[in-house]
Amino acid sequence: MQLSADKQGTMVLDILQQGFHQPIINGKCNADNIHEELTIGILAGVLPPMDEEDADTIISLVDEMITEFGEPNEGKVR
Repeated sequence: MQLSADKQGTMVLDILQQGFHQPIINGKCNADNIHEELTIGILAGVLPPMDEEDADTIISLVDEMITEFGEPNEGKVR
């Protein structure tokens, strides 16, 4: 793992705010779209280098957020 937990957390929030996790597929985020956006960000120099473990952790955290808090349009409010 190359990224700190703080950096991963920031990326999770950015992914959710930008909608890169959509569409939700079977209650899970769109991992393929997140991988693509992470790759674009790294190649553009906007994101720091990361390994597959970082990407998997970020995707797992996005899934946890969706499970815990739901999507804004599905009416699940905490």
